[in-house]
Amino acid sequence: MSEQLTSLKREVHSLKGSAASLGLADIEQLVHAIEDGLARCAPGHIPPPGLVECTLRSLSAIESALNRGDVGESPHVEELAQLLSALGKGGFEQVAEARPKVPAQFRRDGLQTLEKLETSLGRLCSPGLEDRPGAVWEAVGLAELLKAAANTVGASAVESLASNIRAGFARMEEAGVGASVAASDIAGALVQLRGALEVLTEEVAVEPAAPPAEPEVTARSASGGRRQTDMDRAGVVRVSVRTLDSLALQVEQLAAGRAQQLRRAEAHRELMEQTNHALLQLERSAQQLALSGGGGGALETLRAGVGQVRGVQKRLLQLSKDVHREGEQLALVAQVVRDDLRDLRMVPASQMLEPLKRTVRELAARLGKDVELVLAGGDVRIDRRIVDVLKDPLQHLVRNALDHGIEATAARVAAGKSPRGALSVRVEPRGTRLAVVVEDDGGGLSPENVRATAVRRGLLVEAEAAKLTDMQAARLVFEPGFSTREQVTETSGRGVGLDVVQSTATRLQGAVDISFEKGQGTRFTIDLPLILAGALGLLVRSGTAVVAIPSDSVERVLRLAPSDVGPVAGHVVADVDGEQLPFHALSLAIGMPRLPLAIESGKPQTAMVLALGGVRAVFAIDAVVGQQEIVVRSLGRHLQSVSHLAGAAVLDDGSVVPVLNAPELLRAAATPVVLRAATEVRRSHILVCDDALTTRFAMKSMLEIAGYSVVTAGDGEEALGILERTPCQLVVSDWQMPRLDGIGLTRRIRAHPKLSHIPVILCTSLDSPQERAAGLEAGADGYVIKREVQRGKLLDLVRQLLPSS
Repeated sequence: MSEQLTSLKREVHSLKGSAASLGLADIEQLVHAIEDGLARCAPGHIPPPGLVECTLRSLSAIESALNRGDVGESPHVEELAQLLSALGKGGFEQVAEARPKVPAQFRRDGLQTLEKLETSLGRLCSPGLEDRPGAVWEAVGLAELLKAAANTVGASAVESLASNIRAGFARMEEAGVGASVAASDIAGALVQLRGALEVLTEEVAVEPAAPPAEPEVTARSASGGRRQTDMDRAGVVRVSVRTLDSLALQVEQLAAGRAQQLRRAEAHRELMEQTNHALLQLERSAQQLALSGGGGGALETLRAGVGQVRGVQKRLLQLSKDVHREGEQLALVAQVVRDDLRDLRMVPASQMLEPLKRTVRELAARLGKDVELVLAGGDVRIDRRIVDVLKDPLQHLVRNALDHGIEATAARVAAGKSPRGALSVRVEPRGTRLAVVVEDDGGGLSPENVRATAVRRGLLVEAEAAKLTDMQAARLVFEPGFSTREQVTETSGRGVGLDVVQSTATRLQGAVDISFEKGQGTRFTIDLPLILAGALGLLVRSGTAVVAIPSDSVERVLRLAPSDVGPVAGHVVADVDGEQLPFHALSLAIGMPRLPLAIESGKPQTAMVLALGGVRAVFAIDAVVGQQEIVVRSLGRHLQSVSHLAGAAVLDDGSVVPVLNAPELLRAAATPVVLRAATEVRRSHILVCDDALTTRFAMKSMLEIAGYSVVTAGDGEEALGILERTPCQLVVSDWQMPRLDGIGLTRRIRAHPKLSHIPVILCTSLDSPQERAAGLEAGADGYVIKREVQRGKLLDLVRQLLPSS
């Protein structure tokens, strides 16, 4: 304890000196009072609790003052008099520390010389400077004059800085890396020089009527100069987070570009094989002509041409090998750079855990509760973006535990518990993901209280609330505006907090879960990825859509027999290796139209098992498309409410796919589902076929609003494939499309024995009588001009052709 107290006194004394040198009078007074209070503590004795509490309050006030200074406000300390009084320093008067006195002219000339040096540095850092040596030695001369003048008046700090600046300018005579390093050193020294000149005291008094305007010196600028110089000496470079984000994204794009290069290399190999096959045919033809005695001079020309192409082919093959080898080298370099950048982004979790100590200390004192905080996992390294974004949600969870979870001391004693409550916050790595766990030993969440609150606030009617399981009721606490407190206090009751936790977890491609035991406590678990950057994605097809899902959340892909899926206690489950897991159709889970599953017709069903944090579920899919590295991009604020989407990614073929949020899918898997009975009334399925993406989705949205289930296709060939595997009751098709147009599609439907009964509507911009006649002659049941779609003509025609819908 004696060593710690001595160390603390030393730090406080250094802080007082820094505040004085920066002209922060309020902070200097307060730190001086803290120093006096610590000085009254005898060695080996523990400081009294009152002094500790006052010191902590004072440090919080100093931190707030510095934060105000950082945003350009006055860094004054609020309630300074009360803090000084509490520290035993009422009526403390600041004793000005002795500062070197210099002639007024030296100070003014020094500031003018400083401005000239700053201008010289700017010129030397500009490209295309003609007389570089002249500019360098002009700056060297200015620094030399300032050094001599400082030596004359005894301003040693200014003299030392001027000497360093002179040496720095001398190193800038030749442009290059050395000049850049020197410029960085000079910039830091100039900042320190301005601070050194500002703190000088003038010997000549200034008349009160015309006080000189002192240049502003902020804590940020002066301390920033010292930090810059210290980092230069230690070989450390400061990089903005925005620059690091941009660089990391570009490296991920480089890796994705490598995947595209491999795809093109495969296409090039196929072309080489086709070329080789064509050359073999030409050589055989030439041999046949030679044996038959025909061809004459043309035969020789053909042989010469084939020989030339063979030579070109060999060179292309060698070039292809060289490109492949160099590509592998670049891929290796890109991987090393990616790993290094990811390591730069990783910071210890203690950066978000340590601030919780102050929150618990202050809030527990305000609530009159005795709470012990235990932090674990502070050395776990995670993505800095996660640390920055998760600080506020962690504060909400801790405040929630203190206010709602841990009981008052009297209630704990009456329940046979320890008077001191226990609150733990720990970070647990789980493979490529991590869990942030906030757990208390309080009374535990009450599902009955949550249900009653939901009914009282109008979120649910009483009958609906009664049907909720305890876990479903517990998750209501994450709803916006939900609070079990009837009165608003300084700590809670406003209905904000836990909804922030869930929305933040979703934004970070994660999820939050809750568990509780009555009388024993509550645990919140936030499941997150370790890194928010490139990831390996599994591409799957569900219906007509291809989506990506992070591979680290996919446990396995399997085929389920119809006998493996069935209802158990009203829930649909799948038997996977003897374990019954919740079963869902992926199309329904992500808000797509409900399409028939293979098991409903007695066929094997492709499915994937998602698993995160001990939670597992099975999702039915149509097929696995592939696997590749993806860079997840944000979808913007307009799609933030779509919880099952983590973002989007561009594949190596240029197509864009949505990236699913696996934790959110698993959370939604708790909702019971039932297999569709054969007698269930189904919504009519309509196939919309149009090569224009905007038109296709405009018609899809309009028909879905009208109550129809819609699938889409980009041309006639794709539409035929969908019709053969998905029952549809009507087709709406454009006329002009690649591969197979609307007329061709209509004729193929009419000629198909299983599809000929499906009505077809041609929706096109072609409106001449001849074109209408051609469409109807091909077998179309209706013809609509696109400009009439928004007037309701398409919906009217659909209702006529589907009267039962």
